[in-house]
Amino acid sequence: MWVWRRMEKISWTHKVTNEEVLGRIGTDRQLINSLRSRKRNWIGHVLRGDGLLKEVIEGRMEGKRVYKLN
Repeated sequence: MWVWRRMEKISWTHKVTNEEVLGRIGTDRQLINSLRSRKRNWIGHVLRGDGLLKEVIEGRMEGKRVYKLN
């Protein structure tokens, strides 16, 4: 964001939101989109396997619940 603000000659004292800066440049938040994409890919990778993590994500833990009050 700092680089884009410098390119657009927006002073740090001006009250310009990050969304406005991105709108002026004509781009969107690439980092957030990249993280979401990687998260989806990771979940797909985990769900293809057969292990404990898959059971936890799907909520299929079998057995008896044990509560300790101490």
